[in-house]
Amino acid sequence: MKDRTARLLSELVSAEFPISMKALSEQFQLSARTMRNEINEVNDYLQQQKLPLVHSLRGKGMKLELNRKEKEQVYVLLDADKKNEVLRREERILDLILATALSKNKIFLFHKEEEYQVSKSTVDEDMRRIRDLLKGYGIRVLSVPKEGLILEGKEKSIRTMIYSIVNKAIGSISLTEQYKNQSIKQKIIFDYIPINMISEVDRIYDSCISASEDNYYRKNLVNFTSICISRFLNKKKIETRTWLKRNIYISEPIENFVETVFNHFGFTDALNEFSYLSFILETLNQQDMNTSIDWVQAQLLSIQLIQHVEKQTHIPFSRKEEALQEGLYQHIAGLLNRIRYDVQFANPLKENIQKNYDVIYRAVQSFAPIINQLTGKKISQDELSFLVIHFSTSLSELNQEVTYYYRAVVICNHGMATGKLLSENLKELFNIEVLAVLSSREIGLIGKLDVDLIFSTLPLRELKKPLLVLEPIIKEDSKKLIRDFLQQNKEYRRINSNYQDMTHVFHSLLQVVDKQIGKVSKEAYEELADVFKEKQFSVNKRELQPMIQDILEDEHIILQAEANDWQDLIQIVSQPLIKDETITQQYVQAMIQSVNDFGPYIVIGKHLALAHARPEDGANKLGLSVATVKDPVRFGNTENDPVKIIFCLSAVDSFSHLNIMKYLVQLINDEEKTKQLDEVTTIEDFKKILLNG
Repeated sequence: MKDRTARLLSELVSAEFPISMKALSEQFQLSARTMRNEINEVNDYLQQQKLPLVHSLRGKGMKLELNRKEKEQVYVLLDADKKNEVLRREERILDLILATALSKNKIFLFHKEEEYQVSKSTVDEDMRRIRDLLKGYGIRVLSVPKEGLILEGKEKSIRTMIYSIVNKAIGSISLTEQYKNQSIKQKIIFDYIPINMISEVDRIYDSCISASEDNYYRKNLVNFTSICISRFLNKKKIETRTWLKRNIYISEPIENFVETVFNHFGFTDALNEFSYLSFILETLNQQDMNTSIDWVQAQLLSIQLIQHVEKQTHIPFSRKEEALQEGLYQHIAGLLNRIRYDVQFANPLKENIQKNYDVIYRAVQSFAPIINQLTGKKISQDELSFLVIHFSTSLSELNQEVTYYYRAVVICNHGMATGKLLSENLKELFNIEVLAVLSSREIGLIGKLDVDLIFSTLPLRELKKPLLVLEPIIKEDSKKLIRDFLQQNKEYRRINSNYQDMTHVFHSLLQVVDKQIGKVSKEAYEELADVFKEKQFSVNKRELQPMIQDILEDEHIILQAEANDWQDLIQIVSQPLIKDETITQQYVQAMIQSVNDFGPYIVIGKHLALAHARPEDGANKLGLSVATVKDPVRFGNTENDPVKIIFCLSAVDSFSHLNIMKYLVQLINDEEKTKQLDEVTTIEDFKKILLNG
């Protein structure tokens, strides 16, 4: 039985519910016709074994109904078939890499030739490809007499390589499937990373982190831990002590998880290993403000990314900013470290995401250089696809509130009446707004109209906008042409909102109440918000958060400060917030220590720095101070030094300072304003330029 047929049979046996032909075709990347042929081959095989056949349930899909004994029989047959199957090149390469990296036995190529039943030249070609592949990880594979194959490279690079190779081979290992129901690649992996080990690590995850969640964070965390255990048991250890200083940022659940794993597997005298694994697992977990030193950078990036994607796609994602920004922020906080330390997630849905959300994917992809520059590494397509998921979720919510339309012009030489008929049909059938009906002599007017598409009854040349030539009367076959044309040009869709954003009305009402009665209590605020919600009026609570002018007091502005170095500058800009007890001295020391530990990450733009620490380090309330510098100070950021303006931010939650962050994003992109702010000599002029531009 062919491997593809065997995989299809395995899928049908394990499925609890019918699977549609469309879903099967997408999963196996086959046409519907080829998929039907594969099902026929499965049925031929089942018939030979005197087992029930795959049948179609009307409106539901394909179903193979077997009792427990019959399922056992199929699993035995599939397992026997796999043992006799000759491995393909990609499977041999996976086996060779894992055998070299994880096997307790010495690996010799002539033994592998016999095992694979292939020639020496075939295995030589496999090894050539492996050497090219591992070169990208800074690893060499050597064939040593009497020792066999060995890996030469840093231990952390070897573990990262194994993790990457495993994820690329099968996406994410499904821990819930039975061993005998695994694919060939999964079976190879489980030969070197035992399934019982993975199950034990997964059980520890239940007890230390969560027994209910089942997501890609969990799978990746368990996978990486299992790989580290396998290497450690083979006496391959992390020797460097550079991870020790980073354990101060490890969350309690991760620390408990690693400690329990080490106790369970009997690891002792492994402080370096403990620190390394804890830090890497923290990057695989969703981050919040209290665990990630990158929280400010993650928030800046999430704001910039939303603005960028909205501009590129013309989809109003800012209307779903509250949930979208929070989700992106938590994801990006972990993502930054994953990229830096080469432990990026594999995304099993990557191809489907790129296909079904291609416009959003291209927009996110065009933002990638900013992330690459920040991390010094290249973000993978898999990780980009995870970012797209956040946007596609918001898009689904938006689609319930908005309709789309196209703005077009009609060119017709059959007379104004015929052109108007075509125009009205387009409006009625396809939600197209036609701005004008023109003759071919009036083509020059198109450039003056705000239109995206052109419909014409005659061929035209050298037009800069998408064109579809139609008959004046829209017939059934023309409808398909138009639908396909609109689909091909869906990036030109415009938004027609079906809901009312009442944020500004809500804000104005609060101001009236505050003025006439007094400060609005939290309870009254929430009750009023519920009334708006009941009436189906949208209120974006984040837009009601303080603006920069609401919290930046005159006494928080320092002009032409004289600082000896960057540590001194952080002390200077912190003093106004220390004085009014917005922050503690511990917060200042945490800001300085973070730069010492992690480098000049607080330099966020050209000549612009944002000093900050984690809320738990001594932030008492929301606050902001700023200082310009008489003699610019270098932090060690080659791209943006020297710093001429430094802000100090104290934040106590994930969103109350969001409007401040938005403003800083604008300032990052406005070097001229930064230059003007640096040159002013009075607080009044500084505020005028800062707040009004």
